[in-house]
Amino acid sequence: MIIKQKYSLLKVILVIAVLFNVALPKGGFAVANIPITWGYIILFLIIGFSLISGLSIKKISKLKLEAILCSLPFTFYFIAYLFYVKEYPPTGFVVSLILNIVVFPVVFLLFFDRITKYILKNDEFFHKIILRSILFISVFGLFLFFYRIKIGSYFEIPYVTVNIKDYGLSNSKYNLRFGSLSKLISTYSNGNIFGICMFFLLPFTKNHKVHKTLLKIAMVLTLSRTVWAGMLIYEVISYRKHFVKMIYIGVTILSIIIIVMIFVLNVDANFIFDSSLGGRLKGEGMDISIFFHDKVFYGINEMTYKDMLAQMGVVGLLLFMLQIFTPVYLSFQRDIKRLNENQKQLRVGVLTYLIVAFIDGAYLFIPVSLFFWFSSAYIISTTPENIENE
Repeated sequence: MIIKQKYSLLKVILVIAVLFNVALPKGGFAVANIPITWGYIILFLIIGFSLISGLSIKKISKLKLEAILCSLPFTFYFIAYLFYVKEYPPTGFVVSLILNIVVFPVVFLLFFDRITKYILKNDEFFHKIILRSILFISVFGLFLFFYRIKIGSYFEIPYVTVNIKDYGLSNSKYNLRFGSLSKLISTYSNGNIFGICMFFLLPFTKNHKVHKTLLKIAMVLTLSRTVWAGMLIYEVISYRKHFVKMIYIGVTILSIIIIVMIFVLNVDANFIFDSSLGGRLKGEGMDISIFFHDKVFYGINEMTYKDMLAQMGVVGLLLFMLQIFTPVYLSFQRDIKRLNENQKQLRVGVLTYLIVAFIDGAYLFIPVSLFFWFSSAYIISTTPENIENE
């Protein structure tokens, strides 16, 4: 009875973690202009538990060990870089990168192992929770999109749907598109971040037509070329063995995008085929160094790989790619039969993100990197026959 209560408590805590990191990821407050979300607070409580219980871990899977070993070189390289530079971007950006590069890989690949196995063992239950969260953010996102068109401003609940420091700022240039029209942002405060995060959630809707349809409509209405490109990439990877189905779905998505362009955006094809990638490629040529470029750290912006190369040199970019590509590479080393359906499809989401990051990875922002590292750990985890009682 005690054991059942303990597992029930863990299940409740994990459900709350899903709700506040998936359905309401931006709700929270700020300390010294650094956003603190309820989801992150719950997550770090779970991480604290995992760290304590993880001290007794006697065995780690070969895949997790390889992923950790391939992750650490860039972690140490980045730490060295922070000591090397003299000028930094705002503190919040630096903290985010430390979490993304130093903390999350180790936590999710190593100390979160028991939690991941527990989720895998209760896969059907947590799948339902994620589906309900997807339904909520899709419906709320669609409501918010048309509410913004009708009223002229977003419906915001401070501390819940937006961080209090961002309250009233959703009508920013980052969400505006063609004058007064704004991107669909749902509870993610930014259209690009919402769309990019959905590549990690879309896999869970594979066999659920209503959820999938609503989510894809919401993704199209982000009015983000990055998200649109990612949706096509996702379908190509998903149905690469079914050419006719791949073409059918791809044409359907492309048709919807064209309709949105003509009747909603009132723009032509130049909007999609912008050679500057929305201004990302404008400006002077980039100086490329073997190691660190200079002593000024500008941060990692939209084009993740390009900015890594510009700031941390060729060696830094190669080590970064080793860190983030290793888990998905290792997932192909396993017998395909050992991956459950959600893991197989989630791998498609991770692959899509890794490709989309060439255009805009939003790697710096909550909750993109959190989704990425949990997903990366999830696809190389095994379902245990028995979970040791804590």
